[in-house]
Amino acid sequence: MKNGRVPAWVWVLLIVAHAVAFAWSLSHESWSFPDTDRYFQAAENLRLHGELYARPWFGNVSNGQSVQEYTIRPLGYPLVVLALGNGTARPFLLLAIQNVLSLLSIAILFKWWAARAQASNGNWLLPIIGVLSFPTQLIYANAVMSEVVLQTVVLTMVAAGLAFIETRKGVYFIAVAIAVVVAMLLKPVFYPSAIIFGGAGAVLAWQRRKPQLALIGLVPVVVMGLYMEWNNERTGYFHFSSIADINLLHYNAAGVVRQVDGPAAEEKWVAAVLSEANAKPDFASRQHFIQSRAKAVIWEHPVVYAGQHLQGMVALFLDPGRFDISQFLGLEAPVEGGFLTQARAGGIFRAMQRLPVSMMALLGLILVANSIRLVLAVRGFIRLGNFGPTLRRGRWLALAIILYVACLTGPLGAARFLVPIWPLLLGLSLVGLGRAQEPLSIPLHPKETAPMGEGQG
Repeated sequence: MKNGRVPAWVWVLLIVAHAVAFAWSLSHESWSFPDTDRYFQAAENLRLHGELYARPWFGNVSNGQSVQEYTIRPLGYPLVVLALGNGTARPFLLLAIQNVLSLLSIAILFKWWAARAQASNGNWLLPIIGVLSFPTQLIYANAVMSEVVLQTVVLTMVAAGLAFIETRKGVYFIAVAIAVVVAMLLKPVFYPSAIIFGGAGAVLAWQRRKPQLALIGLVPVVVMGLYMEWNNERTGYFHFSSIADINLLHYNAAGVVRQVDGPAAEEKWVAAVLSEANAKPDFASRQHFIQSRAKAVIWEHPVVYAGQHLQGMVALFLDPGRFDISQFLGLEAPVEGGFLTQARAGGIFRAMQRLPVSMMALLGLILVANSIRLVLAVRGFIRLGNFGPTLRRGRWLALAIILYVACLTGPLGAARFLVPIWPLLLGLSLVGLGRAQEPLSIPLHPKETAPMGEGQG
């Protein structure tokens, strides 16, 4: 029977899955990931010293590698950790709220799809498989990491954007601006989006003769500038986050050296750059030196880097998350490094041969599910082109955010970095589940009356 409602058994499965992961995380302390200690330390330093610093605080640091800890993690998530019980033995409240946020994101998409696709009870098997076949969602809902909180912000950003597209009300544009600000304070990857949003505000202000839209668009830009100036006061270097230069050196440029000269040369090159950089008299000189050396390598081998960047973008969508699963389940890490590290060093088939059979089978299933989800998302994007103006334009907003994250993540591409934008991919894939000519019977809002197959051009 098609009733446009999410069946009770779907809710039960989702809640049970999150509850099991929550219980496992707390009982085995699986909430701790490589970056978790920095978030805890930053929150603790905020509480005790009023300083945003991601290592133990012993007083002001003026030069050398330690200065990067001032800005390696932006302010947002340490404040979340601090507000939700920093200093407690187990982050019970923080993880509980992250599980609620994860369930909320999935619930919003499922209820939206249920109302529009009029799915029968039996048709919910594929959507639930689509969720449970991405275990990284459950893992990061139960880790002291910012991914799921950011995911909620991104979903809010898109929802407000869709509402603005349909109603043209400034309040929704303000909501998008706030979401952009919160997103960049949670993850540095989103700070360039402030400039993009500012440009969008200027264009919309000119098109609609509403100068207030340009002013709203400038809000994230101003916040970004103030935050960078704050970092300048603390480090002597005007920048948003030191993680950008860390990634530029250790992943972007080092990856090129590894492909051209091998892993041994990569390690030696990185050590040499850091040794010379850390001898610089101030942090700004250190960072400029790292940037110049890293960019020189990339420009020397542009084709190699382009291939590496593209490989990372593909990995973002397809990576089955071996590291995340192993970390969460407490499995011993391979001596040779993680799956992606081994794959980059010796090829994907060699990396697979070094995995236990059970893990290889699990990762294979997840890889297949990720591939199918991506194909369905592309199909869903195409289907939305035949619907009303809000969803037809809104799909481009979703695609822009997805590609934005993929492009800026680049060589770092892995399942973890997909989490913030995964609901967008899931939503598109749900639309892609329908048969080619099957209509979505209920629009985004009452005004959206065009069924699938009867587009408005």
